[in-house]
Parts: sequence; structure tokens; C-alpha cells
Amino acid sequence: MEILYSQTILAFLKKVKRLSLAILADEMGLKVGRTRFYIGTISYPLQFVVFDHPTKLGHFVPSLYEIGINKLYLLESAEEIKNLLRHELAHYMTYIEYGKNAPSHGREFKAICKRYGWPSVISKARIPIDKALKNKRIVDKVRKLLSLSLSPQPEEAKQATLKAKKLLSKYNLEITAADDETALIRTLEKKRSRVKLQAIAEILRTFFVYPVINHGRGVLYLEIIGDRINVEVAEHVAHFLDKHFETLWKEGRKKNPLLKGGAAKNAFFRGLATGYQQQENPPSTGLVRIEKELVKRIETFYPHLTLSKYTPIYSERATKIGEHFGKKLKIRMGIKKKLTLLIS
Repeated sequence: MEILYSQTILAFLKKVKRLSLAILADEMGLKVGRTRFYIGTISYPLQFVVFDHPTKLGHFVPSLYEIGINKLYLLESAEEIKNLLRHELAHYMTYIEYGKNAPSHGREFKAICKRYGWPSVISKARIPIDKALKNKRIVDKVRKLLSLSLSPQPEEAKQATLKAKKLLSKYNLEITAADDETALIRTLEKKRSRVKLQAIAEILRTFFVYPVINHGRGVLYLEIIGDRINVEVAEHVAHFLDKHFETLWKEGRKKNPLLKGGAAKNAFFRGLATGYQQQENPPSTGLVRIEKELVKRIETFYPHLTLSKYTPIYSERATKIGEHFGKKLKIRMGIKKKLTLLIS
């Protein structure tokens, strides 16, 4: 499942947030703030994302306190959006009152919906597939027309602009010609291993994506951000590295029995990333340019993102051995668009 960001989606998320606050205050009788709601003296965050998925229309992720909405809802009416939000807010309340082990759509969930007087349709909250496909076709058509509106041929650009404006007005859309989507995939969820994730992230930066280590309630995970195809490739690479880092550590210990303990292992992983990056020194101009563009996008989606510095791990031997293995690490794209992962 890919989380998506664009100027259109950011505008839609503001609408979603406004509708959610109205439901919490007017229908559920809860005190609300700008980004949180309150039950007694305890406050809970409100966080929303838009995602792309062929069948899943919404989600609530307890570890992140996150409500997700399928991008198909960009074309839905305010009431349809509110129905989906009621459904996901019911999941949120079920988690608060009964914990993470409560059945997804069990009696506890249904009791929450009944408490607030919501009809049975709220427990389903789904769009017919034919309607969903129609929504997607409309958005795709608008994007194509906006692209043609930039044509160097005046008449073609004029006609495309007129048709795009007509559709934008009819469906109350806010899409611009420069509204490129940025994809985000979450992967490698772990309860610990921050150093390992950081080392993997450093390698992924050479694959034209911007990795971010984020955290939820008791978990760490890697967010891979960039253009969709680059993100998909980087996700495969991340899983490969997660497994093969362990394989290389075992191999390194066999050749160097003095490598022991968690500090040495972390230093070895840091060395792997450093060694791999030294294969391309200095970085290509294309990589530097793409990373700068990604940073600009990310600053829009994550205005409070900060860079954290980790305490150095002092194990020179482990670091050097890791660098040795990292310099030999090969990750290449195979033919026919299949990912071939090679290591030597």
C-alpha cells in the first residue's frame, strides 16, 4: 500500500481534518483542538493520510494513531467522506476503550457505532467498484488534459485547458498541471534496531529515494519517499538488505572471532553502509539533483521533520570489517524490469 502526497491531496486532507473535527464535536460530543481530541483529561492525536489500494478504502493504524483514506474519495461528496471517517473513528474509539485485541468489526465496534446513532451503513463504508473505477478515470483524464494544457501548440493547449476547467468545476476538484504525486511506502517495522535501519537508509539514498526513520507507539519503521517506481524498487532493496546484513554479520564473525556484542554489530552495519557508499565517490550529479528535489517536496509534507544525530559507536575493528564487506556489496537491476540482488 502506497501513501501519496501532492498539492491536491494536501488540500483534500485539510477538508478531511475539518470534517473529522465536526464529527467528533457535533456527533460524538467530544472536546476538540486543532489537531487532537479529548476524552476526559487524555488527548489523542488526529493524523490522516491518503493511500492507493485496489480494494481497501480506509484504515486505522493504532500504533500511529493514523486514519487512512483511499484516493478514490477525492471525488466523493462530503457526506460519503464523513461516512468513511465515522467508520474509522469508530475503530479509533474501539481501540481506546477495548485495546488492540478487540475484533475488527465485532460487537464492541458495532456498539460504538450504535452509541453515536450512526446507521448500519457506517459499519460497511464502501464504494461500489464501478463507481470507484469511474472516479479514477475522471482524475486520470483531468491529469492528462492538464498535461496537454502545457503543449507548445496553442490550439491544443487551449482546448485541453477548457476541457480540464470544465471537469474541475463539475467535480469540484483542485488539481494543477504541476501536481506530481509523491509516493511513500512504510516498511521494515521493528521494535528496535535503529542503527540497522539507519545503515539501510543510507544505502537506499543511492536509489533516488529519500528514506526517513519514523516511529509509532513502541515501533520503528522505515519510510521510503520518492517517485512511485523508485520507491517500489527501494522497498525490495530494503528487504534484501535487512536479511543480508545478518548474513554478512555471521560471515564476518566467522572470519573474525573477536567480533562480539551489540556495539560491534551496530558498528559493522555502519561500516557496511559506508563501504557501499564509497563505491560511488563522489555521488553522481543526477543523484544530488534528485535528492534536492525530494527534500523540497518532503519539507512540504513534513514541515516539522528534523535530522537527528546518533552517538558514534566506537568499535574501529568492526567498522573496518563492515566497510570491507560493504565495498563488495552489489545491488543491480536485472533485465525485464525484474530486481536482481547480487552480493559478493
